[in-house]
Amino acid sequence: MTITVLLFAQLREALGTDSAVLDVEEGETVRAAVDRLLARCEDTRLASLPLSFAVNEEHVGGEHELRDGDRLAVLTPVSGG
Repeated sequence: MTITVLLFAQLREALGTDSAVLDVEEGETVRAAVDRLLARCEDTRLASLPLSFAVNEEHVGGEHELRDGDRLAVLTPVSGG
């Protein structure tokens, strides 16, 4: 199965792209897919960021199971002022 991962802020900068296509196994969770993607990055600090996720524009938890064609957005904390 194939999904599209949308990356923002620090993740986009670290991986050098705003999106990635990722092959996932049936039943693979959001967290497992994100962990595999982060393993490609040399900046190990990213793994400790409190991330949030959306699949097909709906907020989901890390235990959400992915399906073929899903669009997974990985969001990092934001600050404002």
